[in-house]
Amino acid sequence: MSEGGLGAPERHPIPWQDPEFYDEEKLDAELRRQFDICHGCRRCHNLCDSFPLLFDLIDEAKSMELDTVASKDFKPVVDACTLCDMCFMTKCPYVPPHEFNLDVPHLMLRYRAVELKKGDVGFVSNKFPKPIATGNSPVLLRHYPTGRHAPETALPGRQCRRLPALTEMPLCQNSTAKP
Repeated sequence: MSEGGLGAPERHPIPWQDPEFYDEEKLDAELRRQFDICHGCRRCHNLCDSFPLLFDLIDEAKSMELDTVASKDFKPVVDACTLCDMCFMTKCPYVPPHEFNLDVPHLMLRYRAVELKKGDVGFVSNKFPKPIATGNSPVLLRHYPTGRHAPETALPGRQCRRLPALTEMPLCQNSTAKP
């Protein structure tokens, strides 16, 4: 087993067409497996709000371990993830090719896919992925390269807002304009 090597992380494809991908029991088992490893390491504590929420959730549990945390309590942890990919690309020593095979951003996408399949996602959450608020998410853009144009296609005619300085393109344009 090697950790913290100089090699780049290896990203595996998301098996979203596999029926087991949407199995809630298998998702819960994978959430618990990855969260238990994260809880033991805590190297990612200063990234997005997901990790402090997760660590507080576990620390406030009866046994101070993941075994006494209810599965329904994972939702705020998932909702706080912005899919920025910083945990995967820079912080976590347990991403592939490590045998622990942690990929928290893909796990968050899986959780959200299961929610969507069950119908537990409202209209706005369905139309506006959280990473749009923080800019271009590497994970989102890998799967949806036009992610930055989602607001203008979802709600044409919306009042335009300037994006952060990383681009000169306004958030929304005339609905007939090509992105």
